[in-house]
Amino acid sequence: MSHILLADTSHPKAYDFDHLAAQAMGGTESSLLRTAAILHNQGHPVTVYQQARERAANQQGIHFIGPEQLGELSAPDHIVVLRKYPQLFRFHRQFPQARLHLWIHTYKNWEYVFKRGRRLPAWQLITNSHTHAAHCDRLVNRSVVGRLLNLFKARLPIATCYNPIPRSLSEQPKVERDPNKLLFLSAPNKGLGQVLTTFQHINRHLKDLRLFVANPGYRLDNPTDIPNVTYLGALPAAQVREHLASSLCVFYPQDSFAETFGLIYAEANALGTPVMAHNIGAAREILHPNNPLIKAHDRYQITKTLVQWQRQLPAVSYRDEFDDPAIYQQWANALDLDPTT
Repeated sequence: MSHILLADTSHPKAYDFDHLAAQAMGGTESSLLRTAAILHNQGHPVTVYQQARERAANQQGIHFIGPEQLGELSAPDHIVVLRKYPQLFRFHRQFPQARLHLWIHTYKNWEYVFKRGRRLPAWQLITNSHTHAAHCDRLVNRSVVGRLLNLFKARLPIATCYNPIPRSLSEQPKVERDPNKLLFLSAPNKGLGQVLTTFQHINRHLKDLRLFVANPGYRLDNPTDIPNVTYLGALPAAQVREHLASSLCVFYPQDSFAETFGLIYAEANALGTPVMAHNIGAAREILHPNNPLIKAHDRYQITKTLVQWQRQLPAVSYRDEFDDPAIYQQWANALDLDPTT
């Protein structure tokens, strides 16, 4: 039984399971909470540290703390820092015996390889797809600078732990699907401009189509007034599921932003909803094998595919790779947890 500290030092607000149920939340934060619950349910004490939290709290067996309570924490066996590499040094100073892990959810630039050159005890990088892991390995271990560092330092270990997707999504009651309803459900910086332009072009030919645009709430842009486009704003999880289940598809034909996982890919497929996506980032890895990909700039292909889907949707469904037992095994392998716990 290992004590695990999950540390979020960057999110500007404290969050917990009540927030996850009641309001819009980014994929990284929701994945942290679900992962904490999975680890706890397997018998591991889990503490979630949040830089923005003022008061300690306990929910579903998880201990939530902030800076004021960190000094009272008994030494964890593992510290998993979300996003921020410099924070590894801070937590190492406070808990020198703990094993260090950096959990990232974005692609990094070439200079990230220099993180290996700084003085820090052995640490591990945790990614959220094999596509993401391969990119990081090419960057930090196989690039020119990485190969030079290999002469003096051990290669940086890289593990993959998928974002959890609740199996309950696949058990939702079926709702009537609108064959003319398309849904964009991502932050505006994730290719929304390209998606809107493509929709306008296709809407001239398929005039009954409507595009509904939602976002996770952490990045808001001024919406552009476009015919047949409705802006939903930030939605709580239950409303997101309703829109996913009632849409023809998630409309995501863009090639400017690569998802390292793509929570919306897996959640949509779990509800039987296909995703119209370009082969970029982890799309092919995360989407159901029956979910075809399109070329983001091929408007004829996109239009043809929409018409085909209006007649018959591809048979997509929940994937066992994202359920609680699978996610736990991935973390058990990454953290070398006792398999008997």
